[in-house]
Amino acid sequence: MKKRIGIPIFLAVLFIFVCQVLAGAIRIDSVEVIPNQPLNTDLITFNISGVTGYIGSHVEYSQFLQNETALQLDLYFEIPMSPVVGNWTYPLQISSLEANNYTLEVRAFRYDSGTLQDTYTTEFTVTPEPGTFVLLAIGLPIIRGFL
Repeated sequence: MKKRIGIPIFLAVLFIFVCQVLAGAIRIDSVEVIPNQPLNTDLITFNISGVTGYIGSHVEYSQFLQNETALQLDLYFEIPMSPVVGNWTYPLQISSLEANNYTLEVRAFRYDSGTLQDTYTTEFTVTPEPGTFVLLAIGLPIIRGFL
């Protein structure tokens, strides 16, 4: 009786291929806004972290866009040839934003192919600096006196 070794070999090759594909994926696990309740005068830092299927992966290029209250950060990852799972972090500091509610969408791409790997969306609020309220309270009666 002949043994069928073709099916187990095919399944083994398929398993290795699927593991390699999954190992190459880039995942965004968290986006931290620092300070977590920023004022309109604060510098704001976004700490983005995640996992990639290749240790030593790093952001080769990034692009930050702002369209009113919609913020977008695109990260393009250089992927080395060592298939071992590794963690990554990427900090981005931006200047102060006007007081408002904001949505930040972070997208991770492979640099070599431009393939979108993951998307993470978070919302945060920028509040006015307390001194702004004091100036408004002092200035309002003065303005009323001129009207």
